[in-house]
Amino acid sequence: MSYGSYIALGCLLSILAFRRLLRKPGQPPLPPGPRKLPLIKNLFDLPTQRQWLTFSKWAEEYNTDILHVEAAGYSMIILQSEEAIDELLQQRSAIYSSRALSRVISELVGWNWLMASMPYNELWKERRRLFQKYIHPSDNSLHGFHETEKLHIFLNRLLNEPQDFIAHIRHMISAISISMTYGIKVEPTHDFYVGLADYTLARVNEALNPGTFLAETFFFLRHVPDGFPGTGWKNKVKELRHEMLKFLNLPYDAALAAIADGTATDSFVSRCQQDFSEGRLTPPEQKLVKDTAGMFFVGMGDTVTSTITTFFLAIVCFPDAYRKAQEEVDRVLEGRLPDHGDMESMPYLNALLKEVLRWQPVMPLGFYHAVTCDDIYKGYHIPANSIVIPNVWALFHDPTEFPDPEIIRPERFLKDGKLHVSGRDPSPLAFGFGRRVCQGRHIAESIMLRVAASVLSLFDITKAVDDDGNVIEPTCEYTTGHSRQPVPFKCSIKPRSEAAIRLIRSL
Repeated sequence: MSYGSYIALGCLLSILAFRRLLRKPGQPPLPPGPRKLPLIKNLFDLPTQRQWLTFSKWAEEYNTDILHVEAAGYSMIILQSEEAIDELLQQRSAIYSSRALSRVISELVGWNWLMASMPYNELWKERRRLFQKYIHPSDNSLHGFHETEKLHIFLNRLLNEPQDFIAHIRHMISAISISMTYGIKVEPTHDFYVGLADYTLARVNEALNPGTFLAETFFFLRHVPDGFPGTGWKNKVKELRHEMLKFLNLPYDAALAAIADGTATDSFVSRCQQDFSEGRLTPPEQKLVKDTAGMFFVGMGDTVTSTITTFFLAIVCFPDAYRKAQEEVDRVLEGRLPDHGDMESMPYLNALLKEVLRWQPVMPLGFYHAVTCDDIYKGYHIPANSIVIPNVWALFHDPTEFPDPEIIRPERFLKDGKLHVSGRDPSPLAFGFGRRVCQGRHIAESIMLRVAASVLSLFDITKAVDDDGNVIEPTCEYTTGHSRQPVPFKCSIKPRSEAAIRLIRSL
């Protein structure tokens, strides 16, 4: 440990000791949790990976649906039940709708323009209103066109290079996001903006891992001059900031240039610019367009990519569910490609996608919230400014609600051949809670359904075999981090017929 780190540690211990002296007499107890050691609290109790499993183990050990842990000066509340999540994040959303995000990433790197990193305030509300003004669940005129175009490209790439299916999925989702947001051309391979998004978001996700920045715990270190011992982290912050500014500015500038020379397609930015020129968008609203566009660019990527890749993994690992879904798709589509109007006619496929969201949630701990004032729940004190973590994994893998939770079973959400959710529905829960629910959920679900139906209609997907004819079993492993992706796996993807090949080639 460097000299500067020892100083920082000493300051932290002094702060924690002082805070302990300030605790109000007669205050209700904190929620249950592992025993806190003097000064360092639960610093060594918190795992760096798969934290949701540890939280679930603690909840069972203490027989509670709410936990409290404290480390490095942070108070954390973990919610383990739907009841607790509904009561706090939904019914008490007025005080639980702020956001807890890395101060280094938000304030120093500069991602504080992103809605997901903003506290619940007027700036956040302004961006949400602008987003809802142009991208509404009842109107698919914007995203429908771009979905169709990029889906057709994806199907051709899947036919030509099936072994690279994960890369094709990522490119398709990024291309939909870029074209829908900015209206600029996306190259079929090695696109600059797709690469920019993938690289930037991967770096940020990596930087969000616990322990990446000592300054996350000792924020005063930002004032230590460059070059002093323990300030090497500042170079990484500068790199991340440079990448963030490119991510925010370059596609937006390209969109304005495309609008000016008449090559832009219909997009969020083009609609905003047209309304501004015709007086339907005020100057203050127009200033928000770039930030809101960047927010949508971020929001589409990892979540939808991971879910569609998990869909491929699920149908490989659970062939019975795959066969039933494919039979339904064949019955409804009769050899054609799906459109938005077909989705309600495929209840089994809808149920299968609910199971995919439940089986391997992209963010097992959801989006972190923050409580803005002291509160009490079930007689427990919840300190102001605590990070509030909904354990989505615990909800989705609760054996009392979902028997055999490790198995894909779409029948959980069906009754008499129709979609029927009598209990916990993974679809809304996977997209956030309360006032911070994902505003683009309807677009994500539309893309996932159309991709799944198209793939089932045109391809047979099974486990891969090696050169000796042995079946290769997928490991079902996932990357670490707050947002997860399946670790690359092999599978066999083949067109179902000559008619399927002709249809794909005609797109």
